[in-house]
Amino acid sequence: MTARLFLLLAVSLPAFPETGNAPCARCHPAIARLYAATGMAQASGRTTPANPKGSFAQPTAANSTVTPSFELQLAGTSRQLEWFLGSGHIGRSYLFRKANQLFQSPLSYYSEPQKWDVSPGYENRPYLELTRLVEPACLQCHSSHLQPASAPQPFLEPGVSCERCHGPGEKHSALPTPRNIVNPAKRAPIPRASVCAQCHLTGAARIARANRDRSSYSPGAALSDSLAIFVWNAPNADSPSATSHFEKLASSRCQQASGEKLWCGTCHPAHADATPAQYNQTCQTCHSPGSCKANAGDACITCHMPKRAPTRSIEHLAFTDHSIPRRPIPATGPPSTGTLKEFWTGLSNPRDTAMAYAAAAVTTPSLRPAAYAQLQAAAPANPKDVPLLAQLAQFHERLGRQEPATTLYTQILTLEPTHPAAAINLGTALIRQGKSTEAIALWLRALANNPSLIGARLNLAVAQFQSGDRPAARQSLLQVLDYEPNHPTARQMLNQIPE
Repeated sequence: MTARLFLLLAVSLPAFPETGNAPCARCHPAIARLYAATGMAQASGRTTPANPKGSFAQPTAANSTVTPSFELQLAGTSRQLEWFLGSGHIGRSYLFRKANQLFQSPLSYYSEPQKWDVSPGYENRPYLELTRLVEPACLQCHSSHLQPASAPQPFLEPGVSCERCHGPGEKHSALPTPRNIVNPAKRAPIPRASVCAQCHLTGAARIARANRDRSSYSPGAALSDSLAIFVWNAPNADSPSATSHFEKLASSRCQQASGEKLWCGTCHPAHADATPAQYNQTCQTCHSPGSCKANAGDACITCHMPKRAPTRSIEHLAFTDHSIPRRPIPATGPPSTGTLKEFWTGLSNPRDTAMAYAAAAVTTPSLRPAAYAQLQAAAPANPKDVPLLAQLAQFHERLGRQEPATTLYTQILTLEPTHPAAAINLGTALIRQGKSTEAIALWLRALANNPSLIGARLNLAVAQFQSGDRPAARQSLLQVLDYEPNHPTARQMLNQIPE
C-alpha cells in the first residue's frame, strides 16, 4: 500500500494588524447591523440550537445521524460538530476537532430539502471518512482572523469580517480618516476587483506565487501579486459554481461592453444582500424594460441570471449564472478543457504555469503530459522551491521513475524536514529497497506532525508487522480505527494479528 497525499498550500497567519469587527461597529453601527444580516457575515460560526431549522429526525446516510446537539454518530463513535461553514442559504458544512486538527463532517445540512445528507465529494466514497482535513482556502473565504491549528477555535471572527474587504483596521481605529482604510469602490479597477476575486475567482487552478502564500493578499493590493489564477482558454458556459461568479461576469457581454464601469459592486450592495427589485433596477439603468421581447417586465434576472446546477453533479446545489446570457443556454455536457491561461494578463512565468497544470491535472488527467513536461522545465531554475519539487517528484513516481523521485524527496526533506508527502513517499521507496528501519522512522516523523495520515499509518503497520513487531503493528491499526472506525482494510488487518 502506498500513501498518496494531496499537496495543499499551507495557510499562515496574516502579517498585518487586525482589530476585529467590534471597533468598526462602534463608529458605524447602522452599517454593522445591516451587514450582520448578510450571507457573507453569516458564512461561518459556532453551532447553536438555532440552526439549522430543519428536522434531525430523518435517517441519514450510511446509518449515521446528527443529533440536535450537533453530535455526529456513526460506527459506534461520535464527533462533536462545533463549527459551521456556509451562510445556510444553500446549506452548511460542519467541522469537528480531533487532536488539534480540524476535519470536515461527511454529513452536511441542505436548506431547501431541509435534510442532512452526505457532504459534497463524499457521494462515491466506500465509507464516510472522518479524516478529511479542512482546506485552508475554505476557512479563508468563509471566516476571518484565522488561528493556528492548536488554538481552541479556528477563527476569531465568524464570516467575512470588515477587514477582509477594507484591510487592516488598527490605524483607522486609532485615528479614523479615509486615508488609512481601504474603500474598494474608490480604488483602481484591478485592486477594486481583487477584493471580490479573493474568494469568487477560483478558476481551474490558484497558485501561490513563489515565496508567497494564499494569506499574503491584503485589500487595496492586486490579488495577482499573491496568486496566479489560471482559467481554461475555452471554458464551457455550462460549468457554474459559487466561486466562478467572477470569471463568468468577466465573460459576459455586459461587462465587456461597459468595461471597467461594471464590477461586482454595481449589482451587489457592499453591506447588504440585494433584492430582486434592486437587481432589476440596476439592469434597467442600461436596458429599457420595453426592449424585453419576452415581456417579462421586472423579472430581468429570472431569464438572464438563471439558477443552474453545476456540471459535476453535486446534489442539492445550484448557482446563479453570472455570464448574463441574452438567451437561455442549454446544457452542453462537461466543461471543455484544453489549455490554461492566467486570468488577469493571459501570461505567467514558467514556474506558476507548471504548478497550475499540475494542480489541474488532478481532476483532468489529459493535462498530465503537459504538466510533467513543464515541471521538468521549471525545476532547474527553482532548486529550492519545495512545492514545485514535490509536484515533480510525484509525477516521476507516477510514471515509474523511482530514482529521480527518491532524489527529489530527499532534497525536499533537506529543505523542509517536516514535509509530509516527501517523508511518506520516500518511506515507501525505502521499503522497496528493504530499508524498513529508515522507512518506519520517516513515517513516525510524518505522523508526529499529522496523526490523521491514514495511508501512512497503514503502511507503518505493515512494515512493523513484517519486521516482527506485532504489538506495534496492532497499536498502529488501532490508531487508524480511532480516526476511521469504518476503515475496512484496517479492520481486516487487525483481525489477522492476535492480541
